[in-house]
Amino acid sequence: MRRTARLLVLLPLALLATGAGAPGFVMIERPVEATLPNGLRVLVMEDHTAPVVSVQIWYHVGSKNEVPGLRGLAHLFEHLMFKGTHRVAPEEYSARIDAIGGEDNAFTSEDVTGYHAVLPSSHLELALWLEADRMRGLKLSDATIATEREVVKEEKRLRLENDQMGRTFEEFLALAWTAHPYAWTPAGTLEDLDRVTLADAQAFYDRWYQPSNAVLVIVGDVKKKKALALARTHFSPVKAGPKPEPSIPVEPAQTAIRERTLARSTELPMILGGWKIPPRSHADTPALEILSSILLGGEGSRLYRALVREQNLAIWIGGGAEGAEDPGLFLVYAAFGEDVTPESVKASVFAEIARLVESGTNARELDKAKRVLTASYVFGLDTVEGKADALADAELLEGGWRRFLSGAKRYDDVTSLDVERVAKMYLVPERLTLITLVPAETGGEP
Repeated sequence: MRRTARLLVLLPLALLATGAGAPGFVMIERPVEATLPNGLRVLVMEDHTAPVVSVQIWYHVGSKNEVPGLRGLAHLFEHLMFKGTHRVAPEEYSARIDAIGGEDNAFTSEDVTGYHAVLPSSHLELALWLEADRMRGLKLSDATIATEREVVKEEKRLRLENDQMGRTFEEFLALAWTAHPYAWTPAGTLEDLDRVTLADAQAFYDRWYQPSNAVLVIVGDVKKKKALALARTHFSPVKAGPKPEPSIPVEPAQTAIRERTLARSTELPMILGGWKIPPRSHADTPALEILSSILLGGEGSRLYRALVREQNLAIWIGGGAEGAEDPGLFLVYAAFGEDVTPESVKASVFAEIARLVESGTNARELDKAKRVLTASYVFGLDTVEGKADALADAELLEGGWRRFLSGAKRYDDVTSLDVERVAKMYLVPERLTLITLVPAETGGEP
């Protein structure tokens, strides 16, 4: 549940980093691409920094492809993919990768489900064989579904059910989205997970786990032609299935602010707000990311300075532009003392946004935001896994892998006027959903 987990992290990590130096020039090897007859897209990029290779396969299916009644099935299926095929015993996939000194994992987001391994490059063929085998050879059973269902339910309890911020975030999403399935997280619901049957899991597998609905990425100490040949050898025999046609409800335009107050057993009152923003592939995304850095990028940001340092209203404040394949959210969240009213915190946030729109940004903060975002992007490419992750992400969520080549250059042409324009266009009341979390004894909706 990587993207949801990232949204729930109470920064300050990447989005709140400050003072990063210029990253300098980074040489990026151009990938080669191929599409196999069965529809599988393959991307291969050489990186001879170390004798390792990252093998990732992302399926274009996530929690947004679920329906009410089966919410959580995409994440459950991520677990089921490790429960064995007709040729590989349960848990043997990870055991084989571990035995050669590699490591593997997987994640489920709203938009995709990804499986990734890093291993010695001399064992590339093993990883490809294992992934090709479970692409269409998974062996499902009532027993494995029952076991993994309980594992997934426990993960949800730990991450969301037993965490006030997690519970609040789930309710925030349900309020923000009225039609789109972004209204729930990949964790799903306990009730829906209990409803999943063997037939449900098999139907999900047969629909979404098809070669035409996946991208295979290989990055590391390999030769492009040889790696591509091995991919063809192991994946070409996988029979082509019908390419799934997603049917995602379109979210109606939000025309007024949505607000709710929740009373919970929390030590500090908090606010959690989010404005609707365009998909990540939209041309305004770089400007929105720079805007989020200026407003929320650590202790030197405008909102931190105003609410924490100058006005003593908030104890901490965070957030940022969280894009997705479909419309995303520009998040702001803050905690404050019980002697501070939520109204004063909200008013101060809105005032700072209005000040930016009216007075604009200065050259220093614009340059700093570009440097921070550029450094963050480049540092993410330090490893073969980071490069593979960025390639797959660009291919499925940003409109195509060639967006990877532009890298951090996407920020170069953003001007102060662009930042002011997106603030004025998107950070408006009619796009805002806002939840106020107060200690239980002060009242509010339980």
